[in-house]
Amino acid sequence: MNLQLTNAGAYEAPQGKDFPLHTHTEWEIVCYCTGTIQTVLDADVYETAPGVLVLTPPGIAHAEYARTGYMCYYLGIIAPVHHPWPRICLDDAERSLTHLCRSLIREWYSHYVDRAKMLDLLLQQLDLLLMRAAISPPLSTAERLVAAAERYMQEQHHRPLTISEIALALNISPATLRRHVMRLHGCAPAVLLQCIRVRHACDLLRTSDLTLEAIAHLCGYDSASHLSRQVKSLTGKAPGTLRIHAYEDGLVPLVISSKAENN
Repeated sequence: MNLQLTNAGAYEAPQGKDFPLHTHTEWEIVCYCTGTIQTVLDADVYETAPGVLVLTPPGIAHAEYARTGYMCYYLGIIAPVHHPWPRICLDDAERSLTHLCRSLIREWYSHYVDRAKMLDLLLQQLDLLLMRAAISPPLSTAERLVAAAERYMQEQHHRPLTISEIALALNISPATLRRHVMRLHGCAPAVLLQCIRVRHACDLLRTSDLTLEAIAHLCGYDSASHLSRQVKSLTGKAPGTLRIHAYEDGLVPLVISSKAENN
């Protein structure tokens, strides 16, 4: 089946800047990257967070209420009204859907002669992943707890956090949190937190002219040198190199390894 991309981009809004009820003539896929948002989709209400995708069919009224500041990717896609996609799904540990949305956005704004072919291939991959998500079994208790832990880390990454605090917020023990995160992500919760902080830092490095000290403060680090060590450990590149490449090559998906050591 041929799908057609009609629009793609990133959207960012501060807390309280809601998106009122509206409809589209095509499917809209929204992938939330940061923040906490209440999404109204027809008669359903979802509390969404980073890693959640909401898929709205043509003609269905929907709205977003910004409980915090948030950023998301959005795609407009022409597909059958009753295409077998879920209304909401959670990205996997490797963030396959999030990276795919970023790739589609980047290709949408590219000028390559084979742009249409690449978009078609990326849309085919997106279609397959979403149809898999639609028939996947419900999330296990461990998956729900780890998703909640990630959401808490995303919301509080700008300040000092301990694993005990995160576990307390979820009403579980630190040992239980460590066990679930290790099984699903292959790393300790502290490393997962560093990945989240570094991902935010890298986004700021590549999209702003803030100093390293300012970025460190915004991402929960006590100094620019601490930030630099973590960025180099998890990406293999120094902060300055990432910033230079962003200007030279445009925004590209960044691979952050959760297998790196927690420094």
